Amino acid sequence: GVYNNCISIAAKVNTIALKSDGTLWAWGFNGYGQLGDGTTTQRNAPVQIGSDNKWITVSAANSHTVALKSDGTLWAWGNNAYGKLGDGTTVNKNAPLQIGTDTSWNSVSAFYEHTIALKSDGTLWTWGRNNHSQLGDGTTIDKYSPGQIGIDSKWASVVAGYWHSVALKSDGTLWAWGYNNYGQLGLGDISTRTTPT
Repeated sequence: GVYNNCISIAAKVNTIALKSDGTLWAWGFNGYGQLGDGTTTQRNAPVQIGSDNKWITVSAANSHTVALKSDGTLWAWGNNAYGKLGDGTTVNKNAPLQIGTDTSWNSVSAFYEHTIALKSDGTLWTWGRNNHSQLGDGTTIDKYSPGQIGIDSKWASVVAGYWHSVALKSDGTLWAWGYNNYGQLGLGDISTRTTPT
């Protein structure tokens, strides 16, 4: 099929696909504008999102999407409850919106109601809902724009979970924080952690 060259796919009730030519495609439920086609219309077949061919990474959460371009810029769209798009508001967006002006974003992961990302200098940034300290800043206060977590510059990989986050440092150590009711942090207990542990 047409999409056998996809190099990245993120799927929940909607699907976002990144082709090897750098174009972005989406289909499925679009009630919050999370497909990014400028509408909230359900799409039963893939539609191209804009005409740009510089997309390199995409992460689709339940109702919002975040992505990076090859120029290091960060983009987000869809449901913006709790500020999870990172644009400083809680207003939904139905088309890709650049978040800030930084050109050093390196990776990004979104899930449910928060987003976590790394910059090329190895720093860790989070935003969105923080009801279970999933942002890792030591609080339970939501963030409407990216905020740096600590001062460490050794972060290498991140994954956003339901109400928790997990990350690797360049020294090979594994870190987790947030809700831990089922032991999902892997720390040997069921206590929530408010900062990377």
